[in-house]
Amino acid sequence: MSRQEKVIYALGFFDGVHKGHQAILETARQLARETGMRPGVFTYENHPQSVVGGSAPPLLTTPEERRALFAHYGMEEIVMIPFDAHFSAQTPEEFLRMLIEDYRCGGLCCGDNFHFGAKAAGNASLLLELCQKLGLFCRVASPVLEKGKTVSSTLIRTLLREGDAQEAFRCLGRPFSLAGEIVHGDGRGHRLGIPTINLTPPEGALWPRVGVYATLTQMEDGETWPSLTNVGMRPTFRTQGEATMETHLTGFQGNLYGRRVRVWFWAYLREEQKFENATLLVEQIAKDTKRTQQLLQSLDRSDIYDLP
Repeated sequence: MSRQEKVIYALGFFDGVHKGHQAILETARQLARETGMRPGVFTYENHPQSVVGGSAPPLLTTPEERRALFAHYGMEEIVMIPFDAHFSAQTPEEFLRMLIEDYRCGGLCCGDNFHFGAKAAGNASLLLELCQKLGLFCRVASPVLEKGKTVSSTLIRTLLREGDAQEAFRCLGRPFSLAGEIVHGDGRGHRLGIPTINLTPPEGALWPRVGVYATLTQMEDGETWPSLTNVGMRPTFRTQGEATMETHLTGFQGNLYGRRVRVWFWAYLREEQKFENATLLVEQIAKDTKRTQQLLQSLDRSDIYDLP
């Protein structure tokens, strides 16, 4: 097998494909250039914690979004397999042999906190050691820091739960987003003169902190509209029920039901609150919309990707 047929794989789950992950992917690309191999990523459809921990954390990205981001960052070979009990029982040595025999592996890259093999027995140091024994290239990417903190999926989840959409943006390298199909609501926004769309995010996706956000809504054709998104319970009109995600597109006219859109979260504006009447709510939404338009003026549209 020639070197040109072999692949340098970046290893990890890569939820969010954030700046720390991007550094690992770039390390794989660089090593591939140096060795004449192809850059790739070896990852999983489902979060490993869904098998070894009993449940997965809320996810920042779907498998389809991760695939698109891997391609965006230059990965020519994308292997995404189910993570199951059989796979999790492999020893570190068995894992590497599988990569060599089944996936044309010529080298590996990971982050310094990478673990692999049964009961997470392997770490970055062991990976370097085993690769040397097996004749594989190997490189460990340094962590990426933002404001003195290591960028990680866990950190970004915490930021979004706190409503810090802009710090999450800095860690991701793009605004956090959720995509889904527009479903029918109760039509109350239309009756108030502020029609909204109701989005159903993918199952298992992370929802940001309850509140009102300045957002940008992207259509399937790539067209974008300034928007205002409320995540929460709509307390002015109801006292119970499941949380919803409602978005008002500034200036948009038309029917979007059944279409797929993506909402990019740019900034947290305020907490969700109960108003004494609909008039006060409409007045507040007008203020929020004006502020949203001002905030979005500083958004670089090149940070908005065409994700599935």
